[in-house]
Amino acid sequence: MTRIIIAATPIYGHVEPLRPIAADLVRRGEQVTFLTGSGFRASVEETGARFAALPGEADYDIAEFLARHPERTELEPGPPAISWDLINLFIKPIPLQHEALQHLLQEADGEPVVVLAETSFHGAKPMVLGAGIRPAGLIGIGVTPLPLSSVDTAPFGLGLPPDASPEGRARNIEANRAVRQAFSEVQRYAVDVMRTLGATEDLPFFFDAGVTVPDLYLQLSIEGLEYPRSDAPASLRFVGALPEDASARPAPLPGWWPEVQAAQRVVVVTQGTVANGDFTELVEPTLDALADLDVLVVAVLGRGGTLPRVPADARVAEFIPFADLLPHTNVLVSNGGYGGVQRALRHGVPMVLAGQTEDKIEVTARTAWTGAAINLATQRPATTDIRAAVESVLDTPTYKERALQLSAHYAKHDTFAEIHAAIGEMIARHGA
Repeated sequence: MTRIIIAATPIYGHVEPLRPIAADLVRRGEQVTFLTGSGFRASVEETGARFAALPGEADYDIAEFLARHPERTELEPGPPAISWDLINLFIKPIPLQHEALQHLLQEADGEPVVVLAETSFHGAKPMVLGAGIRPAGLIGIGVTPLPLSSVDTAPFGLGLPPDASPEGRARNIEANRAVRQAFSEVQRYAVDVMRTLGATEDLPFFFDAGVTVPDLYLQLSIEGLEYPRSDAPASLRFVGALPEDASARPAPLPGWWPEVQAAQRVVVVTQGTVANGDFTELVEPTLDALADLDVLVVAVLGRGGTLPRVPADARVAEFIPFADLLPHTNVLVSNGGYGGVQRALRHGVPMVLAGQTEDKIEVTARTAWTGAAINLATQRPATTDIRAAVESVLDTPTYKERALQLSAHYAKHDTFAEIHAAIGEMIARHGA
């Protein structure tokens, strides 16, 4: 039995991908402790892992936190808003995150422990940079598109395609320099926090550190969905996407489900389970755009709610498991959630994407770069653009062909087994 600590920032999109990993490790007989916010206690304990709450202000609820800081809404999109988020949500909690990890490592009383920390849990970095007890291994888990800078790519967050030509590399070098300058305050703040905690090694550029500091970094994706980087570290590995958990279905399929099974062409539209507060962004325009197209449109809301109008060719549900829905789907219209996009690709479903918030600007750009999707590159696409894009994906075989090629890449991975093997590798290195 191996002692494992899983650590996640207390935000749904960061905790949720680690829950099935915890459940799998528990099934394998490992001793797992899951460190995150107290609001996730019940969902963590369902995995069989021991729950440990982050201390003090590191244990925040994101909605309540932002409600207490209305000044966040007044910031301009781009570096000012991103810098505020990085400092307040991800860097200020580092000392308390580090303290919690050190307490859990002390409990092990010298027994080797492997820590799995998702991309944005930065409290694991000080102990690898020389502060406090060092675990047998730190494994980073990539739950967002790879943020790693490179001479071959533009900086993360611009939504630009890669370019490794001489001209492109010149563009990339200059853009990366500009980004480092724009986030220099964030870098200084993070460096000061690390030094205060006792770090003896320098912190790399903050955006890169999540990938380069851990002993191994396991990206929950495939190489085909990520831009090539000739200067990527050897510690970076792609392990595929997490399989769907059929046992997680919360409700029976809707009564109109036989219509989906019988339809010749099905278009699904969703804004996921997080960025779904305003259906006028994508769900409603898609229903309007496809109202007279010869398809069955299924709108999956991801939460409770009603729509002001539902065309005759559309059906609406709060939730339908993608494992059931995607095998019948010809096109997915989505705002580009990383997990949802990868589930669609695992099923070989091409997409029309429209999302610019959080990491979605990069998810949509990368997916379109693969040739398996059209990126409308806006948060609120026009109905005419949605209609044209859906018709193009339906009528152009290459989108489906490319999605099926990527599906085959996912099928080559046994994600849980590869994560477990990486943990064993860390224990073996420690023993050596």
